[in-house]
Amino acid sequence: MTDRISRQAAAGPSGPLRWPLACRQWQGARPYQEDAFAALEVDPGGSGEAPALLLILADGMGGAAGGAIASHTAVETFSRDFPVLDGMAGARFRACLETATASLHRQETDDARLRGLGTTVVAALYDGRSIEWLSVGDSPMWLFADGTLVRLNADHSMAPVLAGLVRAGELTPEAARRDRRRNMLRSAVTGRPAETVDCGRRPCRLGPGGFLLIASDGIETLAEERIAQELGAAQGSAEAAADGLLSAVRAAAGPGQDNVTFLLLAAGGGAAG
Repeated sequence: MTDRISRQAAAGPSGPLRWPLACRQWQGARPYQEDAFAALEVDPGGSGEAPALLLILADGMGGAAGGAIASHTAVETFSRDFPVLDGMAGARFRACLETATASLHRQETDDARLRGLGTTVVAALYDGRSIEWLSVGDSPMWLFADGTLVRLNADHSMAPVLAGLVRAGELTPEAARRDRRRNMLRSAVTGRPAETVDCGRRPCRLGPGGFLLIASDGIETLAEERIAQELGAAQGSAEAAADGLLSAVRAAAGPGQDNVTFLLLAAGGGAAG
């Protein structure tokens, strides 16, 4: 098991962020790291409003080179372009996605070794009152409030399809768990337009003990019940919750443990009044 752990304090161009955010990254059993992430304060509407928090996470695919290049391309594109674009967040997210797609297309066209590169992406804007996001792939985003963990974004893997077959009585739960297609993606950010893009917005105020969690799917070594347990035990501390989650993943990890990256935002701080 590769013991490469990164505990990073989020910071913006002018110093530490005002938001209680903890970031963790672990390579797991993989010989390379295909995840990338960023957190920065931005103008939420392009019109001089109080800063909001932009969180970006990407989980690459395509091997040691292609996956890392794809995830970093997506994160760099959203980080660079979103702050300088005007208009509503949804339109700005879409523009960033189009630019990232075009960049990946150029890279795989120029280098045959990168054919098939791609990445998931979750880009979320939180202003202390609501959260707006764009998501492609299976990287989860959860809201933890009042002891309950709720997934906010859609899962573009085959897992929900298999779950539907179980509900319809066409597949047993055990067969669904063992199905090799379970982690196959139905949509991803590649050199071609994504087949499915999840864009959402909902009111969201993080109360005492609440968290917003964005992660690569390596964190799903833990069941949602265990994730909720670790968050609940942290008593509202982003750092304590992040350490607890990472320790729990490491304890549960098997020989094929995937890369694990997560951004964990706690209540308090930020620009909300």
